[in-house]
Amino acid sequence: MKKRLLSLFLALLMITGALLSCSQQTENAEEDTGAAPSQTSDAPAGENAGTEPVEEVKDDLPERNYNGAAYNIYTRSNTTHYAFLAEEMNGEVLNDAIYERNLGVADRFNVAFTETEYSDEIMAQNNVQSGDDTFSLMNVRCTAADNMAKKRLVFDISTFQYIDLSKPYWDDELTRMIGVGDRQFTAIGSADLTVIDFMNVLLFNKALHEQYGIENLYDAVREGRWTFDRFGEYAALATQDVDGNGKYDKNDQWGMLGVAKYLHCSLIPAGGARYIGKDEKNYPYFALGDERFTTVFEKIFAICNDNNAWYKTSDSSNEATEYHNMFRNGQGFFLVTMFYYIESLRDMDYDFGILPFPKFDEQQENYESRISFFDTSVIPVTVPDSEMSSIVLEALTCWSFNKVIPAYKDVALKSKFARDEDSSKMIDLILEHRVIDFGDTYFADTIRDGFVAGMFVDDNRNLASQIKSRTKVINKQLEKMITSYEEGEE
Repeated sequence: MKKRLLSLFLALLMITGALLSCSQQTENAEEDTGAAPSQTSDAPAGENAGTEPVEEVKDDLPERNYNGAAYNIYTRSNTTHYAFLAEEMNGEVLNDAIYERNLGVADRFNVAFTETEYSDEIMAQNNVQSGDDTFSLMNVRCTAADNMAKKRLVFDISTFQYIDLSKPYWDDELTRMIGVGDRQFTAIGSADLTVIDFMNVLLFNKALHEQYGIENLYDAVREGRWTFDRFGEYAALATQDVDGNGKYDKNDQWGMLGVAKYLHCSLIPAGGARYIGKDEKNYPYFALGDERFTTVFEKIFAICNDNNAWYKTSDSSNEATEYHNMFRNGQGFFLVTMFYYIESLRDMDYDFGILPFPKFDEQQENYESRISFFDTSVIPVTVPDSEMSSIVLEALTCWSFNKVIPAYKDVALKSKFARDEDSSKMIDLILEHRVIDFGDTYFADTIRDGFVAGMFVDDNRNLASQIKSRTKVINKQLEKMITSYEEGEE
């Protein structure tokens, strides 16, 4: 366990007042009310950064003074970014945006933030079950949030008076995806950076792109022509027996690099298929027997396995070190990775571009991007002051939308990772249509990692057999989940 403090009492605020005042003069002309100015532009946060300033979203929260009360945040320690607190200003734009956000919110409501990091996922649940009222907010792995919701250890976040899920700093589409029926024990908002970090993304080697005379892929994306078939065709074209020994191995050049749970399993939602679907009332159901899933599943084998374009190893780790090293060495045309790991390629000699995953065909409306696991905020039922917990969370989320997300997108992602303006625009496109699937998160051990990823690795196409043997068990788990969300577990 690691504990960090952000000293935000009035004495420190007097010292840092000049910094805070400078920041707030430019971002909030209505600071005397403590609220951010209203939004007058429909452009997504960050889209106009570096051009004309846009007015910001207002959270409409009431004035409150919590008299220096402690606002303790539980954080899972192996997240990619600290969810809420930054220790100090260090010149890094994202870090400093988070730091200034916390100073501003703490000053506005007169609270003192602390953050405690735990590596044990079950610790949050145990803490609440013990009756411990230390934490005002918990930022936990999605599976932990699900377990706590079913046990009624957290509040339904949609029931709080001062949390407005209709605001643009909450993603209503993703929030509905992770809910069951009309119950929302957690919500996806702009303070949840892991929903970007843990997105799978497709990179391509620009030198190989030019060498093989492949069409402008950015134009293909913009014109709706970036499809499964084109992806498979270009990957096959770039697969070469470099050493000429008649064997394809780690010394050769491959069209596709990436572990199956990233590559193949990202293509499933990209093609419009789902492991777990949702009905009209937002209740989950087992969708592997749907015609769409079967069609997409079979097509993935055709474009990845049948043309020998995918370099297959026994590596199934998140880091996928061998795949990343091969891409760094120019041995792969396409690499599937997560946004978070793109930073590790900043010293790569070869230029690369960023693309969304292809659509199944040109008739498919949108490019759909998969989020594989995420951390999310829950308000435990043991909080010392539930109103304070909800108000501060709402304020943090609003400020994140106005300042933190633009810093992440326009500086951390675009300037540092994307090596051309087109890739920068692709990032905005990737973030437009994101997908969270229960079979890829809450039920990953049972479905994605339980058998689907292994089928791609083993070239096992007998989907009907897997569905027959697993449907009863999975349906029973889903029924239990629905009951737990509606009634709670005993």
